[in-house]
Amino acid sequence: MNKYERTPEMIVDLHGHTISEAQDVLTALLSRTDLSHVRIVTGKGNHSKGAPVIPDFVKRTLLRHHIHFTPAKLKDGGEGALEVYL
Repeated sequence: MNKYERTPEMIVDLHGHTISEAQDVLTALLSRTDLSHVRIVTGKGNHSKGAPVIPDFVKRTLLRHHIHFTPAKLKDGGEGALEVYL
């Protein structure tokens, strides 16, 4: 294990959620002050018709709130998950 690797305080899985449900989850998550690192599992959007829906929505929301995030390591979900630093 990398000595600098951080373990998220919470993992949120948005697989199967609608945009409305994902928005509710993100609103609640962003209002918390007791978390500094969260992993959000969005999936890759392979089952979306057209472009990925949930991954793109989550990324846009985080960017709009100026919240830093990176793709998760492959073992933690890779492109289907985000490491979010609140």
